[in-house]
Amino acid sequence: MIVRIARLLNLVWVNGTRVRRAVRGVANVGRFATHGDNFTFDPDGVYTYETIEVGSNVDLGYRPVIMAARSRIRIGDNVMFGPEVTIRGGNHRIDRVGVPMIAVEKDPADGQLDRGVTIGDDVWVGTRAVILHGVAIGRGAVIGAGSVVTRAVPPYSVAAGNPARVIRLRWPVETIISHERQLYPPERRLAPAELAVLSDLAGSEGRPVSPVAASH
Repeated sequence: MIVRIARLLNLVWVNGTRVRRAVRGVANVGRFATHGDNFTFDPDGVYTYETIEVGSNVDLGYRPVIMAARSRIRIGDNVMFGPEVTIRGGNHRIDRVGVPMIAVEKDPADGQLDRGVTIGDDVWVGTRAVILHGVAIGRGAVIGAGSVVTRAVPPYSVAAGNPARVIRLRWPVETIISHERQLYPPERRLAPAELAVLSDLAGSEGRPVSPVAASH
């Protein structure tokens, strides 16, 4: 009898939770700055909705924390997150003498402290990865679970660790070119300079993401 009662109460709880989550999702989806079709997000995640732009066919995963006060977080098309990903646009000042850090006000014109985050198309961000302000992740990239991404990640690369480092490219450059031709029109494909950076990265396992790669 006790087991039956417990199962009944659990069923009521689960169904009630599903209804609550569905209602929250419908109520909050319109708060995102923009979003495309086939957009999935966990209504129990933490978002600064108005500063987040999301493309089409995107799944933000389970319980993410995606926050930016004044900067923008831009997420492209065909992007998927694992559980509990954190993206943090903006930063705090730590250089003021005689003032607690929590009390320091930032100059709205100080772009170095409020840089946003850009995630390109076709990116997979693994479980509990952390992406910090100012980071751009190139399309087709993979971010390993638990990584802390502090600088740009080139297209079609696999990055992991703390701080995240490029481990390898997903494919040889020739295969990346073929992949791009099948998915994107000519004007959207990687430029020759970007392909040259990928060629330089090929075979350099464990190499940190270089400033040159970060500029593309």
